[in-house]
Amino acid sequence: MEDTDPHAPAPGLTAPQTRLVEEEIIAKASAGFQPLPMLDVIFSRMAPATAASFRARASLLTDIRFDRTTYACWGEVVTGMDPHAICATAQAPEWNGAIALSMDSEFVFAAMEKLTGGIPVPGAAPARAPTGIERETMRHLFRLILEDLATNMSRIAEARFSLEAVESPKEIGAIHGVNTPCAIARMEVRLDDCEGSFSIIIPLRTLDPVQERLSTMFLGDKLGGDTSWRDHIAGRITGSSVVVTARIHEKRIPLAQILGWKRGTQIDFGILPDQEVTVMCSGIPILFGHAGRLKSGNIALRVEREAGEPAEPTDPEELEAL
Repeated sequence: MEDTDPHAPAPGLTAPQTRLVEEEIIAKASAGFQPLPMLDVIFSRMAPATAASFRARASLLTDIRFDRTTYACWGEVVTGMDPHAICATAQAPEWNGAIALSMDSEFVFAAMEKLTGGIPVPGAAPARAPTGIERETMRHLFRLILEDLATNMSRIAEARFSLEAVESPKEIGAIHGVNTPCAIARMEVRLDDCEGSFSIIIPLRTLDPVQERLSTMFLGDKLGGDTSWRDHIAGRITGSSVVVTARIHEKRIPLAQILGWKRGTQIDFGILPDQEVTVMCSGIPILFGHAGRLKSGNIALRVEREAGEPAEPTDPEELEAL
């Protein structure tokens, strides 16, 4: 038996890489990061909604994609921002907290070019602080983002966001402590040939009132009061047609006996006059009943019970009444 060193690096990792992974795990555990899976669902739905808002209310034809929610301390988030980005703060009254948003300079410059009648050029964003005109113009886009965020958050819990200041990364850095854990949703934005991004940064303490709901994946549950999609599906279903099969009886017969069948062979399936008939759809039993003959001579089925209900004895005279 070979002795193994418990401190040896994991297979495929060097010692320094192993230490980095361990330090990252310890740092995240110490910071108290708890993944909130429903945020991924909310932001995934928000991305196309925001693209539609930009198109309809800002005349910007964009393609917005959301990847995943990441978690980091506020100090790391601010340090990693584009120094020439435009940021905004917003209050969430129902949650008694604040959130932040940022747009990188590539997206800001491309949007300004498009809104002023120009043609955005990739990589042409100037390395300077945004002007007052650019800040005020982006204020409108921030409002659209917050409206879409509130709409999609409302599927989980009541949410409302009120835009406050539009600032630079340096100015926004003081609104939270450097060690405040945050959830960050980064949206990749493509505008013509330019690629930029905007981010939504929500401190986890702001999400405390709805943390329990955001921590659980809703599989098939109703997420909110938006019934448009459900009404659409219901309309499509009620207007559809399906094939139903009436199965009278099934019997297992040895293959050797079947191979001996020929013209004139009489096969006794053991079907009784009061044999229950199963109505099936796509191979799934849905109804049960008994067959009888109408006055017109056609055979009909009277439904006695639905699938899952216990069978009740049937009077043969009632079948004759059909």
